[in-house]
Amino acid sequence: MAIYSRPKLDVTGCDIPNLGFNEAEKAILELLGSEDGAFVNPIEDAMGNVQGAIGDALSQITSPGLTISVVTNEDGTITLTEDIQGNDNVFGFLSGNLNSLNDNVDEFRIHSDRLSGVSLKKSFGADSPYGPGGIQGEYPGLGGLHAIASQFNTLKETFKDPGQAAEDHYSPIFNSLFGPGNDLVRSSQSLMDGDVANFLTNFPTGGNDSLGALAELGSALRDTQSSFTSLINDDNLQLEFALDFIAKKTTGFSVLSMLDQPCFGSKLLEKIGNPDLKGLAGL
Repeated sequence: MAIYSRPKLDVTGCDIPNLGFNEAEKAILELLGSEDGAFVNPIEDAMGNVQGAIGDALSQITSPGLTISVVTNEDGTITLTEDIQGNDNVFGFLSGNLNSLNDNVDEFRIHSDRLSGVSLKKSFGADSPYGPGGIQGEYPGLGGLHAIASQFNTLKETFKDPGQAAEDHYSPIFNSLFGPGNDLVRSSQSLMDGDVANFLTNFPTGGNDSLGALAELGSALRDTQSSFTSLINDDNLQLEFALDFIAKKTTGFSVLSMLDQPCFGSKLLEKIGNPDLKGLAGL
């Protein structure tokens, strides 16, 4: 809906540029802007299966089990002890970790939807994790990611040793979509189908005999939760590294242009350049 109330400008006789797309190109662009979108998240089905398994596991929990104390040790391992005044119970501890894992998968879906372009078709606003164009906070959507990855790839190729073989500097920004994300989600599925399912089968009442197995299972679930966070952070760090590299090299291009301005840019460089720069530039 239009948010203006004034009359539009009269553009009669004005020459408005036409970008000249053919019909196939126009159809692609229309698809990108449609409700259905043009992209799929290659990890979506696997994430859905993990969350389905989490839901199934939670539905099997019908009692609290033994009251326990939970201690997280310095090395990350977990110690569980029977304690009538404890701060948790067997199945409360398990449910909490399963719900946390489910939240991690949700966070990873938001992240990977942005990397894959699926976020383009999602609504944006106060109730959405996305902004216009599928951005997520300070991180760009597919269009911005591709532009940054392409420029980074080109600049890295430009500055490599002439005898060095070409190297892919494009895909690391989309790392989660090229294997690691799928590997992590499948590992999560194996954890659900194996260790979690076995625990629920072997210890249906959550008694004292379950504590050793539950401590190991809790550690495994927490490790998996951390892995999702680490993978998201690594993707974002790859983007930030590329942006930093681009910014520094494009600043260098500006410096080269300053050297062509003897009355202006060069004068500034004489003031701010260190001895190494002045020597290279002949200042």
